[in-house]
Amino acid sequence: MSEVLPVGPDDEDKRAFAWHLMKTSNDVVTGFAKIMATTAMTAIGVLLSLAGFLKAGTNFAGWKALLLAIACFAFLAATLLFSWAVRGQRLTISPDDYDDVVEQFLGAARRRQQVINAGLGVVTVATICGLVAVLAALTAAPGR
Repeated sequence: MSEVLPVGPDDEDKRAFAWHLMKTSNDVVTGFAKIMATTAMTAIGVLLSLAGFLKAGTNFAGWKALLLAIACFAFLAATLLFSWAVRGQRLTISPDDYDDVVEQFLGAARRRQQVINAGLGVVTVATICGLVAVLAALTAAPGR
């Protein structure tokens, strides 16, 4: 039968230090995701205002309009991904058993990182689609 040692002051310090590291890294990741969610929503407005500036009815026809729509929907999808990354995830922590806590935290951090990477990929696709649509409309603009 194994014997459990009481929690000592060194253990408390280690636990407090580990909690501080996890909280600090979590704050950085969620802060980045919040900024990216705001940026993606702002990009939709920028694209739509550029489309209005270029007289969307005449310059954005066919594939250019499709690229513009894809870019707007992709920015919206990225916003949803970043918002998911910001939201908290519930960890099951028992005061009697701390063995699984670190694994749960690391699993949540891995999922959050994967979602943020997917969001950045979607932002990249949206940016390329939007730029191609706007630049194509600018080069096809009458009188320019």
